[in-house]
Amino acid sequence: MKHIKDLREFINKLEKEDLVHIVDEEVDWNLEIGAILRIVNEKKGPAVLFTNIKDYPKEWRILGTPVGASSPEDKLYGRIAISLGLEPDANAVEIIEQLSTLRDHKLISPKVVATAKCKENILLGENINLLKIPIPYLHDGDGGRYIGTWHTVITKTVDGKFVNWGMYRVMLHDEKTLTGLVVPTQHIGMQFAQWKEKNQDMPFAIVIGTEPAIPLISSMNVPYGICEGDVVGGYFGEGVEVVQCETVDLQVPASAEIVIEGHVSINELCDEGPFGEYTGFMTFASKQQPAFHVSAITHRNNPILTVVCPGKPIDDHVCMSLSLAGDALNIFRYKNLPVLKTYIPPTAALHLLIITVDKQLYKGEDLIADIAKAIWTDKVGTLIPKIIVLDKDVDPMNMDDVIWSFSTKCHPERGTRIFPPTAVFPLSPYLSKQEKHERKSATIIYDCTFPNDWESDFIPQKVVLESLWPEEIQKKVEAKWEKYGFSFK
Repeated sequence: MKHIKDLREFINKLEKEDLVHIVDEEVDWNLEIGAILRIVNEKKGPAVLFTNIKDYPKEWRILGTPVGASSPEDKLYGRIAISLGLEPDANAVEIIEQLSTLRDHKLISPKVVATAKCKENILLGENINLLKIPIPYLHDGDGGRYIGTWHTVITKTVDGKFVNWGMYRVMLHDEKTLTGLVVPTQHIGMQFAQWKEKNQDMPFAIVIGTEPAIPLISSMNVPYGICEGDVVGGYFGEGVEVVQCETVDLQVPASAEIVIEGHVSINELCDEGPFGEYTGFMTFASKQQPAFHVSAITHRNNPILTVVCPGKPIDDHVCMSLSLAGDALNIFRYKNLPVLKTYIPPTAALHLLIITVDKQLYKGEDLIADIAKAIWTDKVGTLIPKIIVLDKDVDPMNMDDVIWSFSTKCHPERGTRIFPPTAVFPLSPYLSKQEKHERKSATIIYDCTFPNDWESDFIPQKVVLESLWPEEIQKKVEAKWEKYGFSFK
């Protein structure tokens, strides 16, 4: 496993694999960069390194769509695989399997270093000006310029025992103020509630452009009380190097390109949003969110700002499709359910989980109910409202097979199981106003497996080459294929 330890090493690796494109032509931070990244996403193009941004000195650069899907089918998930230290041709099932083991590794705490390259420039007091960073205005209709789209927000509990490295969108408000999502049910919101109860503003640090595994794991559903930095360390078998902040009692990854420090106000609110989100739709009108007051900015020489431009899939949120599927697989295995594979199609915007099961290994009474209980009593389940269950002989990544199984094996009544309202993520476009407010909605499982009580001779047999033709005939036809005059294989 190759542990890539900073963003520039990551970019160099992408260059070698032809997975990044450098744009030296001047581009406007105002919508042009966003439009370019949207087209790149839609065409499954490479990551994009912008070196010439209008109104900003050339020392500033932007790396766009760092973990998006790639057009070479053998490297579709190449940028994600490289981020995780895997080979660029790793497929979705291999990556999901790798991610499903994250919780099984021994946690390794970060290693504190005295200084780091992210301290090459330290801006305090009157020198703080967020507008000197080329923060893009991505979608026409966004509530503002978003600096936090592929990053890590670091916060902690009042007693300091739980440090959270999470990904929550962050918007520019003015030269020294940001605002961002502080959702009560997410870890940052739970920590914020503690600081509010103590009547103290909450310290924060936003780190941008770290080693590539950090934002990826920051976006995952790590259980409350476990620091994502410890998970990264455990995954690679060595502690992440961190350095002390300048103005707050937090430590940040030494590999960062940019660090923004300050306090989240417990009293002051700012308008945040709308924003074009991973669902492929704009969120509704702006809401009031806490103000993030900046007390320091540090950055490397010639810094690189990492940016993703969410929208209709497929885009960089393909990484969350894989990580969420990995989380789900880990949960099912922990519950001793016979789930063999999990997959979330990149185009599903995290809303649909496809799983395969070996029903012969199940010893309980109601497999579908047990699947529902396992996933929808866990935080992971809040993002997954729909599940398709397939037999073990179906490839969950083959959409032709999935649609065939869904259409022919899912009974319209007994194969469709709707479950009572449970916690859901409020960004789902189909939710009503009341459901968004209550953060609850029904969930559904489509059982595309034949019932256990069917006799074996009643279960329909697939009409495919492997099932209904003897092996010797299959081999004979394969050997004579070219003699038949066929040019395709």
